[in-house]
Amino acid sequence: MQSTNEHQVIIPLYDGTLPLVSRISKLVESKYSEVFYAVIVHGSVATNEVIPYSDFDGLLIVKDQFVNSKALETFKRESMKMMLRFDPLQHHGWFQIKESDLGSYPEDYLPVSTLSYSKCIFPKMSNLKLDLELRHEIDYKKALVNMLNQFEWRSKHNWKPKNSYQLKSMLSQVMLIPCLYFSVMHNDGIFKKDSFKAVQEDFSSSEWMPIAIATDVRQHWVYKMNGFQKLLLQQPNTLIRKIATRFFAPKIAPQIQEKLDNTFYKNLMIMVEKIKREV
Repeated sequence: MQSTNEHQVIIPLYDGTLPLVSRISKLVESKYSEVFYAVIVHGSVATNEVIPYSDFDGLLIVKDQFVNSKALETFKRESMKMMLRFDPLQHHGWFQIKESDLGSYPEDYLPVSTLSYSKCIFPKMSNLKLDLELRHEIDYKKALVNMLNQFEWRSKHNWKPKNSYQLKSMLSQVMLIPCLYFSVMHNDGIFKKDSFKAVQEDFSSSEWMPIAIATDVRQHWVYKMNGFQKLLLQQPNTLIRKIATRFFAPKIAPQIQEKLDNTFYKNLMIMVEKIKREV
């Protein structure tokens, strides 16, 4: 009899047409197939809902003996170049677990519900079966509280995004709140897209307003970038990227900036305070 902590997730082969996925798949197969148990895409790339705001979400399941290998680091560097050509404002790299982590799966790191909407790009099989054993103690609250604390710190210091890179990072955090909030309140993971409808009724219209604005900006995402900015922002070198994203990222478009008024930030803090009282 299967315990409540055991899950089998069946991940179908990627069936989309995004060139980035094809390039990464070929890179894995040609040079790094021995490094990985599986390479998986999730988020909008997996569900074929890519829009201009979309970045690349991918999970590496690394064979244990290659976790600290030069081969893995080289793959990450090569694939990151590809990711940054797809989205110069990409604000994270690969998600990564070890093959042995399947026997103690970090549900609070990447929920099973997210894996259920993912697609496999390596190995090339019609359905990849992952037999997972979830960790017994999952601390959903920690990630949520850390994020809320960060919003409070920004408010206290009157921090606001100064360019499109900083804005995209902040808005992505805002849009993650419903998912993290649901997980804490229900002690269960949820696919981010489904979390909005699942928790919206818990909030007043003013409390929910930052989520609505962030979602609208995501749907109408736009920025202008010249050739020099593009060249810098597509460099995977850590130091160059740190400088580029801080000083050379594109300006926030005026039609987006006007939506992020004082009311947006005020209501964001109202939402933060409400959640902190409840959790």
